[in-house]
Amino acid sequence: MKNGVTLQLDSLAVLTAGDMNSYSPTGSLANLITATKVNNIGITGKGVIDGNGAPWWAAFNANNSLSRPRLVYFTSCTNVKLDGITLRNSPSFHFVPSQCANVTVNNIKISAPANSPNTDGIDPANCTTVSITNCTIDDGDDCIAIKSGRVSGNLGFPTSGITITGCTFLHGHGLSLGSETDCGISGVTASNCTFNGTTNGIRIKSNIGLGGIMSNLSYSNITMTNVQNPLVIDFSYTGNTGSNPTDIPLVNGLTIDHLTSTNTASNSNDGSLIGLTSNSTVQNITLSNLNISAQTGLVISNITNINLTNCVFHVATGQQIIATNCTGTGF
Repeated sequence: MKNGVTLQLDSLAVLTAGDMNSYSPTGSLANLITATKVNNIGITGKGVIDGNGAPWWAAFNANNSLSRPRLVYFTSCTNVKLDGITLRNSPSFHFVPSQCANVTVNNIKISAPANSPNTDGIDPANCTTVSITNCTIDDGDDCIAIKSGRVSGNLGFPTSGITITGCTFLHGHGLSLGSETDCGISGVTASNCTFNGTTNGIRIKSNIGLGGIMSNLSYSNITMTNVQNPLVIDFSYTGNTGSNPTDIPLVNGLTIDHLTSTNTASNSNDGSLIGLTSNSTVQNITLSNLNISAQTGLVISNITNINLTNCVFHVATGQQIIATNCTGTGF
């Protein structure tokens, strides 16, 4: 895509990728739609972009070292708009804005089978000022994953100013930060969102070698049904590895207010918020007005200054809250 161009797909339009070779006409892997260092671009309308991902998923399941294209990939662009469209069946991630500024995503639908591998919905990486509103995401991995990994091996390009409002998450791994957080993530606000049948709800995942500071994170008015893990902080995430041992994940400032979650499945839990055993890697956490029902209770560990107010945890077995090496109130 070029400067100032909007691709409009009307309600009966379906833009479908060809076979696997169609992504690589010159021998190098290409994404279906790409934009690099351009401004004022968009994809709008009620039409569909279909990545024809099934052959890629089968090939990846047979060889998980296979590189796969994204459906829509924008790099170093400013003033980006996606509105109204449907993205489906990407070979891997559906929409990736990387190192972009002023990105607006509104009223789009993303769909891929629940068992399709790594078919993330929207993955802002090293971006500033991103708004995601009124979207429905149903896929085989993270519904949204906010990232800030190293760029060409260097620190820089932090992610900031991410707003997520009025979205519905169905199959998939929920609303995630990470796993790449090296460059830092700040100013994430999510509100009035619904999770139904996702594996995770609010999820922060990273590990030593991929970590950075995550601060000023706010979630409010969240409803979850049949979500296995409604609250997750995991700094021993094994899905990715890093080579920079000084890149240590840290959460400083997380607020979750008015969250309701109900799940009666045998593998459900009230949540698991676990920091590393050193470096004060999780601190200043506020949980208020939570009402969560599951089989087992909330596990909190290695957290400095965690405060719970008006929180109710219903469990079928065991303790409501299992706390280890934590300071704060309300538990």
